[in-house]
Amino acid sequence: MQPIRRYPVDAAILFSDILVIAEALNVEVTMPGGVGILVPNPLSGPDDMNKRIPPPEEMTSEFVKDKLGHVITSVKLIRSQMAAEGKSIPLIGFSAAPWTLLFYMVGGSSRKNNGAGMTWLSEYPEASQKLLDTLTKIVVEYMAAQVEAGAHMLQLFEAMGMMIDEENFYEFAMPCLKIIADELKGRYPEVPLMVFSRGA
Repeated sequence: MQPIRRYPVDAAILFSDILVIAEALNVEVTMPGGVGILVPNPLSGPDDMNKRIPPPEEMTSEFVKDKLGHVITSVKLIRSQMAAEGKSIPLIGFSAAPWTLLFYMVGGSSRKNNGAGMTWLSEYPEASQKLLDTLTKIVVEYMAAQVEAGAHMLQLFEAMGMMIDEENFYEFAMPCLKIIADELKGRYPEVPLMVFSRGA
């Protein structure tokens, strides 16, 4: 609340870390300071993925409520406090995009193993697609839950858009973005949706 109390901004955003979804999917995330985000035990291959990551069909609104309910509660609390303080600006909901999530979940870091994501796409295309399907479904439900909790608009952040070449972006990353956009617009046609794909 501090920024919107201090400055005449046009909107507020709940900046939840981009890897809360990875944590919800049984992938540990740490932030030791000075070295960026770390995933100490990234997915080592398809067998490891199948053991640790739930399948796409389990990515439901109830799953999000169970695993990411703390974020959804935060959206409600922010909206409530904004109303109490007479702040009428929009609140932006937020999520990382599927490719960015895969990048961290298989590579472990934004500063090391930068080629791991592309290696997965090349060596394990079927497993990569299955993981992206799971991530796409949970992103849809996660962002939908934020709207239901009071978010006025949504931002999808492809933070690692610069870590995938154009061909693979259109084959793997872009279809996820389209599915998310189509599904959310189908459910909430009046809710604006922004996509920021850094460096793509």
